[in-house]
Amino acid sequence: MNKNQLTEEEMNIWYMWKGSFKNIFDRVIKDLSEHTGLSEGDFGILDRLDLLGGGKLRQQELADSMEWTKSRLSHHLTRMEQRGLVLRKPLDSDRGVQVIISHAGQSALEDARPVAAKAIREHFLNRLTDQDIQLITKLAHRTNTAPSVSGKVSPP
Repeated sequence: MNKNQLTEEEMNIWYMWKGSFKNIFDRVIKDLSEHTGLSEGDFGILDRLDLLGGGKLRQQELADSMEWTKSRLSHHLTRMEQRGLVLRKPLDSDRGVQVIISHAGQSALEDARPVAAKAIREHFLNRLTDQDIQLITKLAHRTNTAPSVSGKVSPP
């Protein structure tokens, strides 16, 4: 068999994996948005600001953690600033910009986390056996090509 081609069975496995993840992820994001008004990007930014930076991060560090371009993040932060969720301040020490979670952003994040947890539990974790969790954990470790510096899984 040519290593540059996939069999029908291999393609089916790939499509099942992608489809399953997308289905679960979409349901979690839908629940989050319907109950909090936050988008996936809003939640990801607020969560990273809190978890990775204690409420503030350099804009470039935030972009890197989101795997977003500088431009995409900048446009999204502008919308979040207009809603009062974050603030941006130029750094005194260099040309960077610091993104800071506002009180409204922190409150929105605190309201959103239980909603996200409930959705993840309902649409994913409650459907797994202990054996499923062990297998998924092994698979994730084996296929993770970009481990975080701390060894922990990065926030969404």
